[in-house]
Amino acid sequence: MEYLERVLGVKVIRSKWDKENKLPYYLVDRYSFELAKIDEMSVLIVKPKGELDTINAIKKHISRLGGIISCPVVFELSEITRQRKKSFIDARIPFVVAGKQIYLPFMGMLLWEKCDREQNLTIPNRLQPSSQMLLFAFLQGKGKPMQMSRMAEQLQFSAMTISRAASQLTEVGLLQKKMVGNQKLLVSELTSEELFRKAEPFLAAPVKKTIYISKTDKQEDMFLSGLTALAEETMLNPPIMETLGCVCPERDFPDRSNQLIDAEMQCALQLWRYDPRLISQSSRIDVFSLATSLKDESDERVEQCIEELLKKEWR
Repeated sequence: MEYLERVLGVKVIRSKWDKENKLPYYLVDRYSFELAKIDEMSVLIVKPKGELDTINAIKKHISRLGGIISCPVVFELSEITRQRKKSFIDARIPFVVAGKQIYLPFMGMLLWEKCDREQNLTIPNRLQPSSQMLLFAFLQGKGKPMQMSRMAEQLQFSAMTISRAASQLTEVGLLQKKMVGNQKLLVSELTSEELFRKAEPFLAAPVKKTIYISKTDKQEDMFLSGLTALAEETMLNPPIMETLGCVCPERDFPDRSNQLIDAEMQCALQLWRYDPRLISQSSRIDVFSLATSLKDESDERVEQCIEELLKKEWR
């Protein structure tokens, strides 16, 4: 807050807030609090202990604080991206970033010099395969807080890969990171269904390409995919031609064809961007990857079967 004194020439006096013990644990765990007087106006300074939650969650936190204190709430941040700044200003949430940003609408003050991490400002249109795997594994766990180290082991991710995947999911507002002791957790305030629906615009097709191979070229490491996999899990009649999936490169099938030549002699083989069995921890595709791989199917029976499968996950 010394930044305010230096730039705006106002006096800022900080003091301890004695009502912190009235707050629920989830707020005390996320933030530290101080009272301050800015040019004789009282405000509550809120400083995040870790990464910020989504803007909707922050609004709820401010509303909860409003039941205890009547003065404005000001977030003191160490850095801010352009996208985060826009969301704060759109929601009229006051914030200060030392040396860079001041937004105090209750005092009519708006000043910014620069944002942090300019290279990460644009929210991606689609999730990376590793991010999508991590999200689906989180959903597979019924949306319960998940240890990042445990998820890295399950999905066979390196420390860098799990970190990047988690960062992308937090950047698009799907999950949040949380520290509990020395454990990094991924959490969400949304139900599994709400989270999946929110994620749908960001989901990428998990299948790179479909080729056709001779039935004699089937391999043990392949798995049921497409409508064949859906029929295995629902009352859908199995398709005439079997569809399999694998994570092998296309070059592993020298006798492949890009078009169906003989439905009796061939099967369809989907080349996947990732192994969905790492998510399901079984020999089958996880429900979320299967649903995403079939999202362009226009058959009402297929759509109904997908919804039935998903509803089982929401229970």
